[in-house]
Amino acid sequence: MQSELLRNDSAGSPGVPDSVRRELEARLVEGKLELPLLPAVAMELTSAAAREDVDMRVLAEMLKRDPALSAHVLRVVNSPLYSPRGQIVSLQQAVARVGASKIREISLVIACKTGVFKVKGFEREIAEIFQHSVATALFGQEIARQTRNNVEDAFLCGLLHDVGRPVLLQALGALLREARVAVDRPAVLELVSAQHELAGGALARAWGLPETVQAAIREHHGAALDTQPNAVRITALADCMAHGTLDPGADPARVANHPAIALLDIYPDVLEKITKLAANVQKTTGVLS
Repeated sequence: MQSELLRNDSAGSPGVPDSVRRELEARLVEGKLELPLLPAVAMELTSAAAREDVDMRVLAEMLKRDPALSAHVLRVVNSPLYSPRGQIVSLQQAVARVGASKIREISLVIACKTGVFKVKGFEREIAEIFQHSVATALFGQEIARQTRNNVEDAFLCGLLHDVGRPVLLQALGALLREARVAVDRPAVLELVSAQHELAGGALARAWGLPETVQAAIREHHGAALDTQPNAVRITALADCMAHGTLDPGADPARVANHPAIALLDIYPDVLEKITKLAANVQKTTGVLS
């Protein structure tokens, strides 16, 4: 049920009060925002799967410790996306079938969806944000692959680049309930959009993510991409490509003229390869979202 403090229409509803804005910003700056935790098993899998000498049996045993995550992984691996030759019934089969890197990606997506991208009253918006995040992760890893950058980091940057949005929706909803004020949804979403990079950066620090990932979350909307590391440039371009793929009426020129293309030395033939992923990205986000 939608919160009574957040209405679907703006008639008679004010914008977010200055006192609430100041309190939200103070909690962000002072590090007092309540932040969600990524499930321990997902964090361990992320670390273990990144090692070159990882034992597939170890990954399977890790997954077994989280039954809900295991069930989701088996569902995804058995989907048409991975074209299983026969029904995969064990985690060891699943890990062997798709490999450590894919298990890491699937586990991270599922953990984020079930543990972070959940806000009561904003289910539709959160579903759209999550779908966009998965698409950005998929484009990001392909851009990284084509430009010989870190593919695993690019996927993580894309998946988490908008993680500040659900975090802020949770926090703002709580503050508005405390203040007992009714606010229209557009005003809430506008404030969340303005502050989501700061909130995402705070979450990335709390989770101890690599500095390159933190930078991509904090700076992916920044104008000065020429001063940023490649992780930020890749995420910014992937974000633009995801919008172009998922948003009806998106202007194709936004991708073609994106400043990251020149900074990453992406030539027209390589850009064409990346953009051809669009159909596959839509299919993949449908399975993972």
